[in-house]
Amino acid sequence: FLPYSVLLATLFTFWPLNTNSEVIAMRAAGLSAHQILAPMMVTALAVSLFSFAFNERVVTRATATLKAWEAVQYGPLPKDSKVRNNVYLPDGPHILAAMAVTGKGADTRMEDVTWYRRDGRGIVIEQVRSPSATYANPGWRLDAPRSFKVAEARQATLDPLVVAKGVSPAQVAIVKVDPDRQNLFELGASIAALKASGRRTSELEGKWWHKLSGPLSALLMPLLGSVAAFGLARSGQLLVRAVIGMALGFAYFVV
Repeated sequence: FLPYSVLLATLFTFWPLNTNSEVIAMRAAGLSAHQILAPMMVTALAVSLFSFAFNERVVTRATATLKAWEAVQYGPLPKDSKVRNNVYLPDGPHILAAMAVTGKGADTRMEDVTWYRRDGRGIVIEQVRSPSATYANPGWRLDAPRSFKVAEARQATLDPLVVAKGVSPAQVAIVKVDPDRQNLFELGASIAALKASGRRTSELEGKWWHKLSGPLSALLMPLLGSVAAFGLARSGQLLVRAVIGMALGFAYFVV
């Protein structure tokens, strides 16, 4: 919305000047098109900086809070709005799943945890459920676990149990990266961690660049608007020049 507002502002500012020959008079007085556009470019730069700061400081936090709220079905909001939901981690042939993960490093905590013990064919032979799990270095300590053995169809209450000793907090941190919930620097760190683990990051890198290209597009719009606004007023090609400017704007986002 902001970039195209700048484009329209450029058109509505300079087109009337051009149709009434003010631009011609300014050019005849020795002013270049760059000098005429300079105030609009400074304004566009201010809009770009505001847009970038607003997205990084407000939008990402609001998005993280909203998604955390949606994850608990609009119930009580978790204290950590950067909670990751529906996380699945491979533990050799087994699987460690958590409905929510909060914290980082050794302070990582999982909520509503299920550890699936599987045989060599990938068939689940036991489920161990726990309301929470904490890092036990190595492994994850399940609090008040309950076991369900599939073959026997029998449940049992267990003592605190450590599972998934091959899963580290670093693996938990990179298992589910949402670029809409991270600012530029946090997303850059997540991409670096994913690359170090051999994961593909092309989609996340595109999101990282979009955090820059989106705000910077406002700086481009005065140039695109000038394509239409600075043409000859009586050439009859205003619509063509406006379409060209819009097409260049869309091409910028695509590239």
